[in-house]
Amino acid sequence: MFEEKTYANLLATALARAPDGIDTRQGSIYRDSMVGQILLLAAFYADLANLSDLVMLDTTTDEYLDLRVAERGIERQSATPAKYNVTIVGALPEEGTRFFANDMYFALFYEGSTPYLESEEPGTSGNVVENGTAASPVDTVEGLASATFGSLLEPGTNEETDESLRERNKESITGPAENGNKQHYKTWCESVSGVGYARIIPLWNGPNTVKGIITDDDGMPASEMVVARVQEYIDPDSDGDGEGDGLGEGVANIGAKFTAVAPTSLSMNVSVIISLASGATLPDVKQELETKITQYLKDLVLNSTEDERPIIRYNQIGSIILDTEGVLDYSDLRVNDGTANIQPDYDVVGVMGTVTVTSAS
Repeated sequence: MFEEKTYANLLATALARAPDGIDTRQGSIYRDSMVGQILLLAAFYADLANLSDLVMLDTTTDEYLDLRVAERGIERQSATPAKYNVTIVGALPEEGTRFFANDMYFALFYEGSTPYLESEEPGTSGNVVENGTAASPVDTVEGLASATFGSLLEPGTNEETDESLRERNKESITGPAENGNKQHYKTWCESVSGVGYARIIPLWNGPNTVKGIITDDDGMPASEMVVARVQEYIDPDSDGDGEGDGLGEGVANIGAKFTAVAPTSLSMNVSVIISLASGATLPDVKQELETKITQYLKDLVLNSTEDERPIIRYNQIGSIILDTEGVLDYSDLRVNDGTANIQPDYDVVGVMGTVTVTSAS
């Protein structure tokens, strides 16, 4: 909008309007007298351009984007900590007891009588502790023999990105999300931290029933804890039958019974014979293929539309292989022992299984 309002352009415009016969060369009195004012004017236009970007939804960022989407009652998803099952031998420590592993600190909490460890630093950095890692208490705990990390109970997530927050705001505008319609349920689900994408299935179990199929930020089935948070927020399930009560104690309307579930995983097992470029190694190619195919599967889930069943395309995986550094060519590509596209059901997501790579030479 103000791209032309640069110092050089403003100065040229001012000099062009000088009276006839006035010396406008560099160092002249006329020119020197206006330089300071034009510098201030150029800075003003630069600030004005920046302000314009900060108030427009497509260009605003950070805390200014937070303020913009708050106009529609939308909040940025906060970072969440990683949570792990834990095996404790000996006396059970008090809730809040701190442990140390992998250069990170964790706190002990209880879900009922079941203990779990939660990273003190929220975000994906806490998702790297392997099953069986020893958890060392920061302070001495009398009667504690050992504490060992189990499986990842709920992966930590980073703070929602500007792009994701902007897209959610746009969906709320174009939906529209109101009066408990389909888009409204999707908006409710995706406002919960840890949810990357929600697919809404109306009337799945008769009149006034709604199902939300919940995936995480990586396009994987959401953890039990995330699913439980969605259920509690939208329609609490007080009797534990796996379906909301429909009593209007969440954000859903009275009479609407909502059920939150995680999708079923369908492992994508890929095998291929490749011709290696000079200097390339099979382990490096295999690792890069796993990373790229995982990203492809993630994008399929998170970028799919509400009414489409994402198709895992055989030829697309072939293209990924050809685009992988160190690969000259490939043959005998098999995806789940076949050579056809795979289209999972609405409640199924494709996840990375095994990648088997052999050399043609």
